[in-house]
Amino acid sequence: MTIASPDQAELYLARITDSQRRLLDDLDLEPLDPKTPTRLPGWTVGHLLTHVARHADATARMAVAAAIGVTTEKYVGGGAGRAAEIEAGAGRDWGALVADVEVSAVACDVTLAALPDEVWAGEVSTPQESYPAMRLLMSRWREVEVHRLDLGGDHHSGQWPGDFARTFLPDELTLLPTRAPGVAVPDGLADHEVLAWLLGRGGPDLPELPAWG
Repeated sequence: MTIASPDQAELYLARITDSQRRLLDDLDLEPLDPKTPTRLPGWTVGHLLTHVARHADATARMAVAAAIGVTTEKYVGGGAGRAAEIEAGAGRDWGALVADVEVSAVACDVTLAALPDEVWAGEVSTPQESYPAMRLLMSRWREVEVHRLDLGGDHHSGQWPGDFARTFLPDELTLLPTRAPGVAVPDGLADHEVLAWLLGRGGPDLPELPAWG
């Protein structure tokens, strides 16, 4: 991922807030059965919304850790802890799931907005790696927008903000020759459709790619 400049932190904070609000608006308008399968293999709506909520918590957690200079896991308990929390939360009813997504989103917004600007010029450190703090903001924005598609129904990549594909498509195109040698971008697709395909969210008639991520 090409990391945005720290002077774009305010822009990304606004993007996150907007994307989270649009997701919550969707959830308010269209109640779903938490047991309904999503586009992600093995995950129901309950799994997906729990993940989105815990990702908000993790984003805020890592941003605070960066601000105070602490090295920590993104998720409590690492990957196993992440999986356990998702599984534990997946069976809740619709109201509990939506409340979790909303509370965690607002808490994430408030936490990120309260941090000093210099945090975004610094780094985040886990026991495995260190990376620019701006990656947290970019990843949160991408996470919310991509997982809106995974809910299925009427959600599609044409609903992404116009600057979403402009931000993430160039890197994904650069990776394509290594990821899938000999596979070309299909003709006649809009940029958002190409990005959806590269992120593993394309239509059934498009060339199959190795799993994204």
